[in-house]
Amino acid sequence: MKLSYSTLFTLLSLGSSTISAHGVEDDHGSHKEAVPMKEYSLPNLFSSSNSIPSNWETKEKAKLEEGRFILTPEKSSKGSLWLKPILKNLESFTVEWTLRSLNYQGKHSGGLALWFLGDFDKIGNDQALYDGPSKFNGLQLLIDSNSPVSQSVHAHLNDGSNPLSNEKIYDKSFASCLMGYQDSSVPLTLRLSYDMDSNNLLKLQVDNRVCFQTRKIKLNDIITKGLKLGVSADNANSVETFEILQMRFFDKVIEEAMIPNVNAMSQPKMLTKIIDEKTGIEKIVDKESLDSQNKQLSTFELYKKMDRLEGKIMANDINVLEEKINDILTVQQTLIKELSILANSLQGGKSNGNGDANGDNDQFKDFLSMNEKLEKMLSEQTRIREATKLSHDTRSAGPQIDEIVSKLAVWLIPLIVIMCIMAYYTFKIRQEIVKTKLL
Repeated sequence: MKLSYSTLFTLLSLGSSTISAHGVEDDHGSHKEAVPMKEYSLPNLFSSSNSIPSNWETKEKAKLEEGRFILTPEKSSKGSLWLKPILKNLESFTVEWTLRSLNYQGKHSGGLALWFLGDFDKIGNDQALYDGPSKFNGLQLLIDSNSPVSQSVHAHLNDGSNPLSNEKIYDKSFASCLMGYQDSSVPLTLRLSYDMDSNNLLKLQVDNRVCFQTRKIKLNDIITKGLKLGVSADNANSVETFEILQMRFFDKVIEEAMIPNVNAMSQPKMLTKIIDEKTGIEKIVDKESLDSQNKQLSTFELYKKMDRLEGKIMANDINVLEEKINDILTVQQTLIKELSILANSLQGGKSNGNGDANGDNDQFKDFLSMNEKLEKMLSEQTRIREATKLSHDTRSAGPQIDEIVSKLAVWLIPLIVIMCIMAYYTFKIRQEIVKTKLL
């Protein structure tokens, strides 16, 4: 069941409002919805009265009809849509294309290409690659069904030195992901973002799901000198209809483009057919599982593991941690260099004799002076310890306390006895005197 164009536009509007609601807050909030640049975007095509906007141009069979651009309106047709102004002095950008494919399901040699080009004036009339240039400087996103993995999107980079062809274009892909798009009334939205300030992060999302992201691709020269945007399509000998429903351009990375790579799109899975030599039974196995049984790790598998690791790291956005690690490594390298210089200087001082050693040791006079101070402190401590020991020995050589006490006891004991006797007789005499008085 296919949707009418009015119903489809209503659904698109509701979907766009729902997505944008995540980036809108009230007057008391700190964030506002990103607004596309009107002069570089496609306006509301339903209100354009089937007249092509002045800042856009079409080629070949492309036409505006019932609120959408039809690039391939008939069998074996081509068409393209290009933005006339050249974008310059950009540091980052986000482009959203809303598109769909109708009336066909299956393989053919055609496809739809999204273009992000530099040096557009050098292209001329080259329309050999999906009704776009085969020799270009920039980035191409190809949506087609003729690749080894059927319906998918592939990313290609070219510097304009060599042309690309339909037959060998998949060998030049630096990223790809599976994407079912054919004969569907529900359109897809491809969002490409690039940010120089985030270490040249290039990311492609399809309906808010990450297709790929990398920092290995640099578009700095193109977006600063001049960026040309466009889309072209070729349905080969089929009746597949490629349509463009909306295009929005932002001169920055919008909030929706910052969604991390936690809900990634499906990637192509390669299968291998194994035939048993004895029985002749055929078996289809996953190539990754087959390769994992090998003891040696192939370069291809190593690259895939590195790509997966890169995606996980960028999803968590640990650029700050990476910078700190780089700083630590820099400090370690500096310390190693300084230690090497110190070791070489000390070694040279020992081998060259005292003359050279004294010259080299000037660099380490602080260490040598500290050593001298420590030696003086140790000598002073030894001297004090010897003096203390001598004083103790001198004191121990004199009369002992016990000896003095014993001599005093010889004189004190008789004196105490005599005093006791005198006290006794004094008491007796006093008693006799008292008795005499009473008588």
